Amino acid sequence: MAVVTSDVHDIFSSIANKYDSLNSILTLNIDKIWRKKAIKICKLEEKHKVLDLCCGTGQMVDYACKAVGKNTEVIGLDFNEEMINVGYKRLNQSVKDYKYKLIKGDVMELPFEDNTFDCITIAFGLRNVPDKRKALLEMYRVLRPGGSLVCLELSKSGIPILKSIYDLYFNHMLPLIGYLGTRDKKAYYYLRDSVNSFMTKTQLKLEFDHCGFKNTDYISLTCGTASIHYGNK
Repeated sequence: MAVVTSDVHDIFSSIANKYDSLNSILTLNIDKIWRKKAIKICKLEEKHKVLDLCCGTGQMVDYACKAVGKNTEVIGLDFNEEMINVGYKRLNQSVKDYKYKLIKGDVMELPFEDNTFDCITIAFGLRNVPDKRKALLEMYRVLRPGGSLVCLELSKSGIPILKSIYDLYFNHMLPLIGYLGTRDKKAYYYLRDSVNSFMTKTQLKLEFDHCGFKNTDYISLTCGTASIHYGNK
């Protein structure tokens, strides 16, 4: 069953305070390894302007700050104010001496000039965007020529036996664990359904190509249960 945007907003509001801890539990803490690998692929340097979209509680902003140094501001954007508030709390502890800013905004209508950023990251967020092509075109617009987009997303394993185990866990156990952690069953059924209905790795690569990105490719992680997609303007 499709979930409208306002419902998605309410779901993330309801889980904001437990989002980080539940991610760690549900992925056996592997999500942190995936995020760090995505940041490495960005090949960030000092003074690179970085934008993290669907920034949530600021985990990617944290890693990006440490990559670009204390003199360069990293910007995070999310549509949910509760997630941003939690993000500020955690960033004020983990990278309090770095420069960062979290703003509320729409990924499909980015409030930035053309050719602004050297790198854009988006982790576990693209599947939540209603019009994914429009969002990708906006990312392309605000990237500088030569800039890179790095997208980390959950995906499905192509290995039959692992796919069966993963499907059992993801479709049945994950919603139950999520409910026990938040008492919000809808939130984690939405997570399951959003991944099941999302593009395949090949389809997402083709979407990058369609939107004008060059040198596109992807890396499968943990037997294909997640993937990092990337491309350049």
